[in-house]
Amino acid sequence: MLIGIFSDTHLGFTGEDRYEESFARFKESIKMFRAKKVSYILHAGDLFDDAVPEQEVWLKTFECFAKNSSESHTSITKHTISGDEVVSVKGIPIIAIHGTHEYRGKDFSNAISVLEKANCLVHLHAGYVDLSDGEEKVFVHGLGGVPEKNAKAVLEKYDPKPIEGGTNMLLLHQSFKEFLPFDEDDMIASLSLSDLPNGFDLIIDGHLHWMNEQNADGKRFILTGSTIFTQMKNLESQMQKGVFFFDTQTKKLEFAPFANQRKLFYNKFEFKNARPEEVMETVNAKIAQIVGQEFAMKPLVRLKIGGTLAKGFTQSDISFSIPADKAVFSVSKDFSTEAFQKKIESLKDAQTMKRSVIDMGLDILEKNVAEAKIDKFDSRRMFDLLSIGENEKAEEVLISKN
Repeated sequence: MLIGIFSDTHLGFTGEDRYEESFARFKESIKMFRAKKVSYILHAGDLFDDAVPEQEVWLKTFECFAKNSSESHTSITKHTISGDEVVSVKGIPIIAIHGTHEYRGKDFSNAISVLEKANCLVHLHAGYVDLSDGEEKVFVHGLGGVPEKNAKAVLEKYDPKPIEGGTNMLLLHQSFKEFLPFDEDDMIASLSLSDLPNGFDLIIDGHLHWMNEQNADGKRFILTGSTIFTQMKNLESQMQKGVFFFDTQTKKLEFAPFANQRKLFYNKFEFKNARPEEVMETVNAKIAQIVGQEFAMKPLVRLKIGGTLAKGFTQSDISFSIPADKAVFSVSKDFSTEAFQKKIESLKDAQTMKRSVIDMGLDILEKNVAEAKIDKFDSRRMFDLLSIGENEKAEEVLISKN
């Protein structure tokens, strides 16, 4: 049995020049899967970029799934902690978990579940599906994305076990400590590869947007990577984007890149007691070198520039020639002088500690719950209810808990 695998399509991503690309890459992936005549398709989360997609995004999403539609329907039984459920899927059956971008509290509809109701896919969470076809037994297990700080505890509670006598695959959507880049300070993880269950033929993880394959202690593990760039990460600049094919009999895993690759250039500059003209000359030369090339798709250029400037100068004395029609640029300047070095370092520390309003709100709520000594309380559910003014429903949950 041949299985198609992809992830992190981020349909509806609003980054410059990449909104339409998100849908185009999804359609291209489906075309590649159909050309190879795969039996099933697995998606490892973040199909959408937003938890609540706009109507225009929904319209384009259904256009994408129409590329996979056919007259035939396949009935698939999913086995989860909530019980067994038969789902009818059009075209090549897609088995998908939700990602962190689609994660919502239990009182709210999940975008992946909506697609399941429309017979576009099977939404798998904390369970497995049996894809056996009479000739061989194949089981796909899956756990949707959860907040990173809870990931280890949730995986331990789910505790997936491979089913004997068949090929077993596990879909996840989390960060892992071994794969967090040292030059990125905005990512966290509670899981390590050692926390993964044993006995699976392939463990497939989404969420991190660069591709990687590991075989650690007999655990075969792949990061699928994303189909588009949503952030300009250094590791992504070194790898291609595409889809995977997995042969359940031979256990062969094959990566197939997209025909046209958008190029990402990640450049880091560090200066010491430099004059502004020295900085501008060096950086502008790199920009000219990049945009002087021919590209099938407008490239992305990330420039991180830092260090110290000569006495009497500040970073406001520095400007660059940015040809926005030639590339999509992201430029950060982080210079300091001796007099301001300590101040800059303290600002960096503050930036590292920066969190979203949602994260801070959840922390405050969880602290209050802990002080009230309420056990096994779903803080995310309560936060979601309070954030949209569902006070009566929140009160009902509190009463039932007490």
